[in-house]
Amino acid sequence: MKCSCPTVCVEQGTRSFEQEIFESSLRLQLHEPFRPIDASEIIRYEFFNASVVADYQQKSHVSSLQRIDKLDIADMVSQITALLGSSGRGDHWRIKRIKNGYRRLDLVRGIEYVIDASVLLNENWTTEFRKLHLVRPFGAMHLLSNVAFDDAKLVHFIVAVSGPTSSLHQFLSNFEEIFAHGNDQAYLLIVVCSNSSKEMELVRSAANVIQRRHREIMHIRVVHTQRRFDMALALDLGSRQLPGSALIAFTDVEVRISRAALRRCRLHAIENRQVYYPIIFSQYAPDIVRQFSPPGTADHPETISQHSGM
Repeated sequence: MKCSCPTVCVEQGTRSFEQEIFESSLRLQLHEPFRPIDASEIIRYEFFNASVVADYQQKSHVSSLQRIDKLDIADMVSQITALLGSSGRGDHWRIKRIKNGYRRLDLVRGIEYVIDASVLLNENWTTEFRKLHLVRPFGAMHLLSNVAFDDAKLVHFIVAVSGPTSSLHQFLSNFEEIFAHGNDQAYLLIVVCSNSSKEMELVRSAANVIQRRHREIMHIRVVHTQRRFDMALALDLGSRQLPGSALIAFTDVEVRISRAALRRCRLHAIENRQVYYPIIFSQYAPDIVRQFSPPGTADHPETISQHSGM
């Protein structure tokens, strides 16, 4: 349909969406639903009701509502009640039950809902079945923190091994490559879980070769336990050798890291408050990554990427 307000339409036709946002200083809320232009912009809905939510990203994946989902639904219902009251009906409307719902997150506008609900009319105590289309728009952005990144603090790496495996030699080579050309110091603690003292000495010998080449910036320590190899117990034993204020990087000899990945971990680790883990070791295996990754994405499966690890 052709609009009858040419002045406004001409103005809107010459101003981009971004211009409207920033010229308004984010004071104007966005109320319209998102309309994709091409297939890459389609935002899929996820289904929910009073007890479950179905994720569109995983076929046939239905899970119970989490606490955050329940808070979202409760807040939405309270806002619907307020909206219905503001339309002049006062207390005549009341949400009796939400039958079904669909929601999707638009990163620019906010959360969009399509709700099937039974509404109770208090004036004659009758129930109507209604379909409500809602948009909960984002407000203005607020800066919560702006902290300078401190990259001077020493990182204590801890790995656990059962002996001098090829994976350990690859890890030591990767560790040397990362820190040999930098100005920061490096600390590596290797926990050897083995009944054999010979295995421990072989690991120590391999570590000493690396340390002798970079004695000024690199310190490698080997701790031996005769317990059977257990990743969690070994990492716990290693952490007990360090002070409580130490910045610790728990890693695995199968994992290859880079300076960029290390910087990201250091940036998001906050003392006494937050840890950062880009991968769960027990769910990572290079052979599995190589077998199931899309073609051309796992040429180096030991490197953490969007196609490997978790």
